[in-house]
Amino acid sequence: MRIVVGGLGRKTGKTALVCRMIALTPERGWTAVKVSHHAPRPGQAYTLEEEQAPGESGDTKRYLSAGAKRAYWLRGDLQAGLAELKALLDTAENWIVESGRAAKLLEHDAAFLVVDPERVDDRKLLRLLDGGGQED
Repeated sequence: MRIVVGGLGRKTGKTALVCRMIALTPERGWTAVKVSHHAPRPGQAYTLEEEQAPGESGDTKRYLSAGAKRAYWLRGDLQAGLAELKALLDTAENWIVESGRAAKLLEHDAAFLVVDPERVDDRKLLRLLDGGGQED
């Protein structure tokens, strides 16, 4: 399954929703990617780095704590890093990318727009992840 999660801005619950999806379906061996405009290393248009350790602070650490098999952070220009990101995602059976901009650039099976992450309970979320159709 290929999923893109976007939101209406910062601090809207995107990472929390990604972590819920991962925790509800750990058997999928998710590869999770955070995309942000934060400045990459000096002189580079973007960086794509793998997170190594789970934790409670930092989105990619939270992905691993939720049960993701692998977690990455793409910082900088998404367009510049798109070929490398696609190559990485091609190696993953199931992936989640946290980035509204990525929905226009990546082929995906489902896209979630986070407005109020508490409105969707876990049973509804599981049905959506299992291809059960749209929910409110």
